[in-house]
Order: sequence, then C-alpha cells, then structure tokens
Amino acid sequence: MDKIETNRAKQIAIEKEFVKGVKLIDVDTTIADYMSTVILPELTENGAKLKVPLVYGNAERWQGARQDGYLRDVRGRIQIPLVMFKRNSVDRNDSMQHFREALTMPAYQVYSKGNRYERFSLQNGVKPVMELYSVAIPAYVNVTYEVMIWTSFTEHMNEIVEQFQYATDRYWGNENGFKFKCKIDSFDTTQEVGEGSERVIRTTFNIVANAYLLPETHAKKPVVQKEFSKKRIVFGIETDLTGNLFNNPSVYNEYAQVIDFVAIRGSQMATFVNANTVKLTNVKKPLLPSELVGVFDTDNWFRVYINGEFISPTYYTYTYNGTTKEIIFTFTLTYPLDANDEIAITGKFEELWN
Repeated sequence: MDKIETNRAKQIAIEKEFVKGVKLIDVDTTIADYMSTVILPELTENGAKLKVPLVYGNAERWQGARQDGYLRDVRGRIQIPLVMFKRNSVDRNDSMQHFREALTMPAYQVYSKGNRYERFSLQNGVKPVMELYSVAIPAYVNVTYEVMIWTSFTEHMNEIVEQFQYATDRYWGNENGFKFKCKIDSFDTTQEVGEGSERVIRTTFNIVANAYLLPETHAKKPVVQKEFSKKRIVFGIETDLTGNLFNNPSVYNEYAQVIDFVAIRGSQMATFVNANTVKLTNVKKPLLPSELVGVFDTDNWFRVYINGEFISPTYYTYTYNGTTKEIIFTFTLTYPLDANDEIAITGKFEELWN
C-alpha cells in the first residue's frame, strides 16, 4: 500500500463552525425560527395572550390535516390556533448560477491567535496576521414551503395573514445566522365547520425562499480552505542598471558580482574572417557568478543577427581568447558568409577601450 504524501505546511486546522456548510435542515430551521419568533403574533382570546404554535408537517400530520381539514392533538381535540408547514420542493435558481469549479469567495477574520505579542511584532516590523478563508461558490436554489393556518376567529386569521404579507420579499433569519429572501404570492382562505358547532378558518399559501446549499466536502476535498496573510515582505537584492549609485553600499558589496553581471550588455558588429568564421575584437567575456549557475540561460549568452535575421545558437559555436581579447564564432550554416554581410552580435561581453 502506497503511502500518501502530505505537505504538513498546508495542513491548517479549521474551526468546526467554519466548515459545517449549509444544508437543507439549516434552511428549514431558519425559516421556522423566523416564523415563530418574528412573524407569528400573540393573539388575544378571552382577555389572555395566546402564542400561536408552529409545527412541522410530517407525512402523517399533513395527510390527516388534508383529510379532516384540521389537526387533532393526542386527546382528540382540534388544535386551534395552529400553523403547520412543510417543504415541498427544491429547484435550481437559474438566475444565480456561477462557474463553481473556478471561483471562490474570500472571507477574512482579522483576529488570529498568532497576534499575541503585538508589541514585539511592532518592534520587528511584523504585521498582524489575518486568517483568510476561501469558500467555494454554493449552489443557489429556490426552496418552496407550503403553510396551513387554522384559527377559530376571522380577526385572528386576519392578524396572522397581515404579518406574513408584511414579511414577504424580506430576508428571513437572524443577525448572527443565515438569511434567506422569502416571497409569498397569495393566500387561500376557507371556512369549515368541525365536529359539533366549532368553526374552523383555514388559510393556505406557499413560501418561496431564495437559498443556497454548500456541502462540507466535495470530491473528498473540503469546500473551505484556510490560509494566513503574510507577516512580512522581505526584499533581497535591489539592482539599479541606469548607472546611479546604490543607496545601500553594503548590499551592493555583498552582491556585487551578480549585480555587475546582470548589468553587462555589449553590442558590436563582427569582423569577417572567412566563409564560416567571424570574431569580436577588443572584448572581454565575463565569468558567470556561481549564484547564477543553473539559473542563467547560457545557450543564449549571445544574440547573433546576419543581415537582420536572428541566428539560433544551434548554428554556431564560440571560443574566447583572453590573450588577443577576441571571441571567435564558427558557423555551420547552409550558405557561406560573405565579407559584405552585416553580422551584429549582442550579449554578455564587455567592450574594452584603449
């Protein structure tokens, strides 16, 4: 069995409250809690305040209410007043779709446990760390609920309906939790007579909630990724190729070889030798600093142009003669060179002045 390679530097613990996702039960409980605590009023009956109960309509309750027109308690009495709701459908919201595979939503938490030694950080130029959470784009859906209300009096029904009507096209939820925009189109009210002479007023309507769903994981990967902001930005080498002096001589002295090599750029018209050879005269080829070994592209040490046409390094070799101060180029072209050809060469060489 192959061992799974993991990068422990990327294994950052995330608090549970940030990775629990958004599930259908979260949408249901948010809608129910808002109806119970905000919308449903306290009714006055026989001089006493009465809180309207709210129940979820499971299959048995809903079927019984549909058949009888009302709901009974365990002792067989009709439950009035009462509000019952259930979720009917979950549909895709086509107006709020995105490329979820390529996009994430950033969220910052300013406080971090890594900011304990604030005074020490200020003295060393360390900025406070922020926690960055990259959250995947959720799936936007329309969740439809069916609601039934029962009361004994028309004035009680009117008061409840008025509260629901006023709450339409608002965001239902609490300040520290989820919020979903809900819409109610119409209310259907009927009057029925129960057993004996008890009158039952029933109103039904639908609630459409614009919600979103986000699982905790997808394709075995968490949908929330956590990172930390950078504490400090460190600049290594500052190079000035315009000829101005360095502001910090100590930095220049430390990286003088690298800086001088980067600044070198020679340009000269080559001298014709024969049909396959040209040379640069009175020049010096610098040494490649050890810091740039494996980094600098030595194959493109020179740029050679014959009559304005670039010649690939695969068509020539070169040697440097330190005694005569010459760089000799030998070509393997499909045509011979001529004394009238203009051969321009630029690259990493220094022109010496007598």
